[in-house]
Amino acid sequence: EPEGARGRGRPPIPADVQRQRLLDAARRALQESDFGSVRVSDVIRAAGMSSRSFYDYFESKEALLLELIHEAGRGLVIELDASFAARLPVDVRTGRALAAYLAAFAGTPLDLERLGESASAPVQKLLRHYVREVGMRVGAELDREFRAGRMRRAADPIELEVLLLGLLGLASS
Repeated sequence: EPEGARGRGRPPIPADVQRQRLLDAARRALQESDFGSVRVSDVIRAAGMSSRSFYDYFESKEALLLELIHEAGRGLVIELDASFAARLPVDVRTGRALAAYLAAFAGTPLDLERLGESASAPVQKLLRHYVREVGMRVGAELDREFRAGRMRRAADPIELEVLLLGLLGLASS
């Protein structure tokens, strides 16, 4: 294109912005309906994009869901690490961690009950992966508090996982 010449139409939307628009549209759609009822066409219409654009970023609706789970899980792990690293009173750190957990899952369709039969084995595996990741971080923090004498008993990893799974269901309801 010669210098100073203008292209026709709108400038292209950067790839990361297009991908994020699809993720945001899917998140909104999944807050209003269950995963099985949401169609790819609903997501691309809400994002104002074409089906070709959708498949440039995601091979399927399930791949999109897996990315939403990864996005929420990664963000939560980062937030937990930051909360636990802060040298604040334990009740403040715990409050921040709980708020981060609930916030991560409130806007993401991570409730296995709501996903229903459409929750494939990879989706269930990924959810459990993040529950374990969070459980390990929370368990390590509770263990530090126990060793420092600020807790009467050590945390039970099974009780912790049950609690986290229950909060996951509560947060998404």
